[in-house]
Amino acid sequence: MVRHQLDDKLDCKHCGTIQMDIPDGATEHTLIHCSNCGACLGDWGELQDDLAMQVGEGNIFELKEGNIVRR
Repeated sequence: MVRHQLDDKLDCKHCGTIQMDIPDGATEHTLIHCSNCGACLGDWGELQDDLAMQVGEGNIFELKEGNIVRR
């Protein structure tokens, strides 16, 4: 079994977790913060693009309520 680990923008550079605080009504330019330590992770558009790039064509994962979940 091959396991892939998400990296780059999705993990918090301060605490190492992938826990996002995504406000209701977030737009592409809404700044997203780590729900664990509060550090800024980037804007919502960048984070969504980064996840799509990392999961590839299969798209078996998605961002849902700040969590990465299997579809």
